[in-house]
Amino acid sequence: MSSRLTFSGADDVAAFARVPLATRLAGRDILLMLRDQFDEDGDAIAIRYLPDGVSANKAVTYSRRSLVAGAAAIADQLARFRLSPHDTIASLLPNGPGTIAAALAAMAIGRLAPINIYLEPGQIRTLLTQCDAKVVLVPREIPPAVAETLTALQSDNALAFVTIHTTTLTEEADTSLPSRALNEIVTLFHTGGTTGLPKFVPLTAHNLAAGALISQFGYGYTEHDSILCAMPMFHVGGLFACSLFPLACGSEVVILGPLGYRGDGVVAALPSTIETVDVSVVVGPPTIIAQLANNPPDRTRAKRLRLFVNGAAALPRVLGTRLSQATGVPVVEPWGLTEATLAVTSGPRDGSNVQGSVGLPLPYCEVKAFQVDDSGRAIRACDADEIGVLAVRGPMVFGGYLNRALNQQPFFEGGWLDTGDLGRVDSDGFVWVTGRAKELIKRGGHGIDPGMIEDALTAHPKVALAAAVGKPDAYAGEIPVAYIQLRTGETASADELIAHARAHIAERAAIPKDIILLTKLPLTAVGKVHKQVLKLDITQRVAQECAISIVGDSRLIDVTVEPHPLHGLEAYVRVPEQFIEAVRDTLSAFSFRVNVSSLNQGLS
Repeated sequence: MSSRLTFSGADDVAAFARVPLATRLAGRDILLMLRDQFDEDGDAIAIRYLPDGVSANKAVTYSRRSLVAGAAAIADQLARFRLSPHDTIASLLPNGPGTIAAALAAMAIGRLAPINIYLEPGQIRTLLTQCDAKVVLVPREIPPAVAETLTALQSDNALAFVTIHTTTLTEEADTSLPSRALNEIVTLFHTGGTTGLPKFVPLTAHNLAAGALISQFGYGYTEHDSILCAMPMFHVGGLFACSLFPLACGSEVVILGPLGYRGDGVVAALPSTIETVDVSVVVGPPTIIAQLANNPPDRTRAKRLRLFVNGAAALPRVLGTRLSQATGVPVVEPWGLTEATLAVTSGPRDGSNVQGSVGLPLPYCEVKAFQVDDSGRAIRACDADEIGVLAVRGPMVFGGYLNRALNQQPFFEGGWLDTGDLGRVDSDGFVWVTGRAKELIKRGGHGIDPGMIEDALTAHPKVALAAAVGKPDAYAGEIPVAYIQLRTGETASADELIAHARAHIAERAAIPKDIILLTKLPLTAVGKVHKQVLKLDITQRVAQECAISIVGDSRLIDVTVEPHPLHGLEAYVRVPEQFIEAVRDTLSAFSFRVNVSSLNQGLS
């Protein structure tokens, strides 16, 4: 029985890292880490599956022995294809115990490539081609929400399909499952799948084993824990952060139906589910944390609950504080990316977390901010509290995108991975994310490439320039909007342009929700659209709209948004004294920094 590791600050991180990672791993990959748990107690529960994602009394449990046996049975299915360790096995599977078993089987034999089942069929086919999939895993029990897409794909006779029982495990007597050399690539996760040129992130057995150990320290996983899994398993967050990493630490995983948080009634029932299943750790994106902050579980019934982990996108500070105060349970905000198995930083779960920060670098992880030149090359490391491009280094970092040239790889000199995020590291070592250098729009944690929106809109014959940015949203974090400059002499309505975008953008989540027409778009000195100016403008519009909804008279409101040396940008809102608290409370649901003061006084 293992004891929970303490994480109260930087000293605990340093103490853990003093033992070399190689000593802790002892040559094991994540498959052998799971086998160790099986050998210790094969009858212990590994997976608790709620078929409808809601009813705890309908839960089906599977032991560690069942999981390993189920994975071995699927590996036997795959063996007939005579796959090599370099061959790709794509997965188009919803969440389920069989999905985890299939992932283990694929990693034991070749390279697992989970594919987003919510993409359009054409996009999925492109991804299958890009990763050179030899076999495609599809579910026997297809959820209605993705039935049309998966049925259309299975009509392609050029692909070899293997049907997987995702809702159950097929137990066999043989429980052997081969492990992999630590330097072998075992997974390919696609990122930027909303663009025409998808990028695949190869992760080695060593990357994943390191990620599991780093997560064990960060979140304190032991065999006493029950981890809620409702993030999609086609993403590294759902498959590894919420599933295989905890399982490798001996924890139980609770799977909320095939669609997770997207399932009917799952989010509404979440407080009750947390209580009745008695989970100890809840992982979810800001949209879920927001729901729980407004409707928290009852700690007198959720007796094991000890940690909330926000994932996928930035969490508005007020939500974490509200949920923590309501439950007495800490809310930590980690930071990472697919290219580093998501395990990079986290707030200290046993100590004082710094609100607004994404925490400290976890053991064996390094984080540094760099100043870069116009071509994106690092020219020097930033001083403490100086904003730059955040870069990470460590055993969890991948070696480069699949089939991309050296000049297309995201590395600075010295092996530092360019994360594309802007931020700073303060004098105490806490990391702060203040923006995104790569300009991705993060909608509910899903990355949307603004270039795809811009390409579709500039194809309109009346459009001269288009720029897509993320509009702050209290629920989704950001939603895509587009600024448009029309050609001289042309007229067009926002509705007309949105209809054009809808017809020419395959990814539904990327269709802009608003079109803002400007006489001229702001440009930089070299003629590029100045998106920082647009980010300030859309933030000001959002703050103005919120204030007007409360005060009622725009003449009684003054809003300015300015760059901030530490937080990226800050909205200054002045309203009559009696409205200050209501405006501050409403704006606190957004992730941007807000300063609300009296209209009749200077800014505080």
